Amino acid sequence: MDESGNGNADQPLIVGAVELGADADDIEESLKLLHNRLTARKSLAGLPSLEDFRKNGFHSATDPREVAEPFLELMRTFFFRAYLVATNRTRVPGDTEAERIEFMYAKLLSDLLIRHRREPELFCYIEQSEGMESIIDRLPGSAARQARKTMGKATPLPPLNITMVAKRDYMSTAIVDYVMAAVSRWLQAGRTTDGAKYPYRAFRDFEPSISLLYSFEDGRISSRKDPLH
Repeated sequence: MDESGNGNADQPLIVGAVELGADADDIEESLKLLHNRLTARKSLAGLPSLEDFRKNGFHSATDPREVAEPFLELMRTFFFRAYLVATNRTRVPGDTEAERIEFMYAKLLSDLLIRHRREPELFCYIEQSEGMESIIDRLPGSAARQARKTMGKATPLPPLNITMVAKRDYMSTAIVDYVMAAVSRWLQAGRTTDGAKYPYRAFRDFEPSISLLYSFEDGRISSRKDPLH
């Protein structure tokens, strides 16, 4: 899981999750191998962002084209499901960005708890950031309360095991980062359906993997049951 748009009023605030399948370990290994190959590529020497990439791993906001393109090509070979909630900050409770983000994390995690309520345990990896440190301990309880409120009954739910990880150490977190970036650009472009515009084409590239894209202002935008295409 990760968030996007934090502190940038011109961008939508998004919280996203990517669910990997049984090949999660293989996906992680393939991303590490790609990272090693790219950091060793001599043609990338001298790029200002290369040192950040070497140290921190993949990140959509800072990866140069020479990094982003092979990452996206590899992503297209993965099976994953993405879940995203978004807001323009008018219909989400909270006086601060941190409060809004905590509410959105709890809401998205509550939906995932309901979806996986028959599992023995739910593991969640959130990208490390200072703003999330004070929230992590509260999320399991608030997500469970929200899930039971949504279901309207005290149904047993799996324990929610949340761990903060550095992107360099758990490179699969970059998948949700790239998905959120594409969704954010598309939302900022007014959810255009003009195939000549890049934000729409980039969104369509990921849409088959989006299980849910929900706006707190506009409701469900896209889902597997009701896709745009």
